[in-house]
Amino acid sequence: MNNIKSKMKIYLKKFFKVLTRPDMTLLPGQLAFFLILSVVPIVTLVSYGASFLHLPVDFISNFIEKAFNKTVANLIVPIVSGVTLSKRFYVTLIIGYYIASNGAASIIVTSNTIYGIKDSGFFKRRLKAMIITLILVLLFLFILIVPVFGTKLIEMIAYVDLNPRITHDIAFIMRVLKGPVTWFIIFFFIKLIYTMAPDRKIPASYVSKGAIFTSVFWVIATYGYSYYIANFAHYNVFYGGLSNVIILMLWVYLLAYIFTIGMAINYNDEQEKLEKTGGIKQIKE
Repeated sequence: MNNIKSKMKIYLKKFFKVLTRPDMTLLPGQLAFFLILSVVPIVTLVSYGASFLHLPVDFISNFIEKAFNKTVANLIVPIVSGVTLSKRFYVTLIIGYYIASNGAASIIVTSNTIYGIKDSGFFKRRLKAMIITLILVLLFLFILIVPVFGTKLIEMIAYVDLNPRITHDIAFIMRVLKGPVTWFIIFFFIKLIYTMAPDRKIPASYVSKGAIFTSVFWVIATYGYSYYIANFAHYNVFYGGLSNVIILMLWVYLLAYIFTIGMAINYNDEQEKLEKTGGIKQIKE
């Protein structure tokens, strides 16, 4: 028992050290600013992807409504219908993709600052940012596809007309697994971003703790903030018609802060492993 308390005390001390880093007061806000600018282009790209996969755009609205409310969903979810493959469509797609990559570029700059790495050239960073943007779009698409896939699978099993008890048991298992599968997908993509973002090679084993922290607290923070908005917050008293924008900004800042903490946890974990193995420290204190 004392050993557990000792480990918990050490962990909390390290966590507090992460929170008190000087750059923690600046990086989350910088990251959140560029992510805010990227929200609409990213959601637009996801909407186009959903339409190509024949998924209703309502799934995106429902996904965001779980975090906030219908008015915020209507604010950031473009209504994409009747998409045609024209020159105008491709131009819009390219411009939107480039604008969306600004958020990913800010992730790269944030990671380089935390790890003490000199930023690479503009073109190299922009290329990596576009790859990370694609990962973010795929993350949202997978989160949308998982519930649809589960529902379709249950419908197929019911169509085969198995024993009603077997059908019920399979449907129950699918509903139970839907949550863990979604969590695993979020963890996998966040770990991939943490590994790719810094401008030097980061072993995947060094980013697991931060990826777990970010995956768990993103979900907790989103549902907690949603509950707070629905039951306690009254931003419309102070901000009027801008209240929905303020809600979105605060949510993105909260996610950016958690994401930055997760990255700092990875940095500290790497430092500890380098010290234990006698490795040469390549990064600043």
